[in-house]
Order: sequence, then C-alpha cells, then structure tokens
Amino acid sequence: MTDPARPPVLLTLPDGQEIRATLLARRWTPAGWTYRVAAPLWSVTVRQTVEPVEYAIWVPADPRYIRPVPGVVYDRVPTEDPRTSTPAPAATGASLRWAWTVQPIRTGGPGRGTTTLVHEHGCPAAPAGGPELDLDEALTALARTGARACQTCAAAEVLTRL
Repeated sequence: MTDPARPPVLLTLPDGQEIRATLLARRWTPAGWTYRVAAPLWSVTVRQTVEPVEYAIWVPADPRYIRPVPGVVYDRVPTEDPRTSTPAPAATGASLRWAWTVQPIRTGGPGRGTTTLVHEHGCPAAPAGGPELDLDEALTALARTGARACQTCAAAEVLTRL
C-alpha cells in the first residue's frame, strides 16, 4: 500500500524518459511551486557493487517535468506555503523579495573557459549591473559544472540548502 504522505508521481527525465517517482514535499517559492521528488536509481558502492538508492531533487511544478498519477490523492503531502502563514514583520526598508545575479569567472589561462559565481542581487562582491535572476534561474546557474555560491552574501547559505 502506498503511503499517503509519499504518493507516486510521473517524472520526466532530461532525456525524455518518464519514470514513476515519489512526491516527498511541496514548497512555494517566489518563482512558484516546486516539488521534492525521489526516484529509485542504481548507485555504485565503494566496493564497486551496484545497489538501489533513492535520489531526491526539487523540480519546478511544470507538467513538462512532473505530472500526477491519475486517481492518486495528494492532500497529505507535506506543504510549505509562507503565503498562508503570518510572516514576521519586515525590518524598515527590507525587501521580502529575493533576487540573484551571476558573475562569470575566468578559470585559469587561455582556453580554460569560465565558471559561474552566484550572488544575492545587490551583494557588494557582485559586479554592478548584473542581470536579476529569480530563484529557479539562480538554482539552474548554480547547477552548472564548476559553479559556486558567493560566501559574502546570503547566496551560499540560502541556495545550497535548496
């Protein structure tokens, strides 16, 4: 029997395959709903054997990525929606909206390429006039090979937890 707090969903992988995964949680973000899903996959152990593991990731609530299984009820899934709770009063002049920006960093000598450093928009270490990214765009930039989050602002603290 399926746990009502962990119902199945249909997850589309980047190569177009559709697999059955488990919905672990829902979260409202400034960029919209995201779903934490877990998929059973194979993993190589330190002994060079293969064993099943559950790989979990946050995905946008977009039918291109995740769809409900017909007939399944999702009302018992843990849900975080700060819009329905009473937020603490903001400090005078504080913004309740977070935005991010990226800084391309050259990696070594000629032909080495660049990597990405993700900053909170307005970070003193960020280059002036950088593009303003929403949360989903910032997480996508941080997922690039070699990308990292700034340690000066809230980027490392916030984005690496998602």
